[in-house]
Amino acid sequence: MSRDVEGRERDFFDRHYETGAWNPAGFELRVRRDLAALRRQAGGRRLGRVLSIGCGGGTFECRLAAHAESVVGIDLSAEAVDHARERAAALGLRNVEFRCQPLSDLDAEDEFDGIVCIAFLHHVPAAELPALLRRLRGQLRPGGFVFAQDPNRRGILRALGRVVMGARYDRYHSPDERELDPPEIARQLRDAGFDAVEIRGIDLALIAGHYLFPGAGAWLMHVFAAADRAFCATPLARFASGFTAFAALAPSSADGASSVRGGPHPLGG
Repeated sequence: MSRDVEGRERDFFDRHYETGAWNPAGFELRVRRDLAALRRQAGGRRLGRVLSIGCGGGTFECRLAAHAESVVGIDLSAEAVDHARERAAALGLRNVEFRCQPLSDLDAEDEFDGIVCIAFLHHVPAAELPALLRRLRGQLRPGGFVFAQDPNRRGILRALGRVVMGARYDRYHSPDERELDPPEIARQLRDAGFDAVEIRGIDLALIAGHYLFPGAGAWLMHVFAAADRAFCATPLARFASGFTAFAALAPSSADGASSVRGGPHPLGG
């Protein structure tokens, strides 16, 4: 990611975390859902050393710490990292570390058992994404995985939101982010050398809802979350607003033939 893009992203998210304009109940439901999805797609096993890119305020990472040997969270926003460190200290967590740094400054020789990218990949310029995925693969130990959660270009409510909200739609997005095409991300992960790739729909309304209704009662966020579960359990999941990608390496070797491991309702082309 170029320094110009990093600078714009840093400025946007410093303001984002300073204002905190989201529904806390909805955000909590989102964090719980992302963690459950990661654990389910990882087979429920205890995770080893995990890197989280774009950790924000550290809520997800502090929850993840109970299921991992250790967690390293990195983010461009100093404001976010300060919040994350305060949260970890308040919880007495000793296996979580937060760093204010871009991925480009991470030691390329540092290895992890898992890499988590919650709402990160869609901030990477399209031309740079294949190289980034290859780098992530290179920093994984055998049997390691990448777990990502990003907005879906095919999302039906996203298309509706752009029409209804017009220019207001962009106020919730940083200047350089974009929506991703799930089948294309699956292909890029396979091209990067991952042995198994699984794509699943995860969100319909909760993520948008917790930004659009920051002062709403928790009951509304639970309604959104329930609607998401019902929608993403059907073949319509390919039109979900957000999706997860889980890509794994073979346990004994970083090489081997690539395959696609599909769930009950993968987001197909």
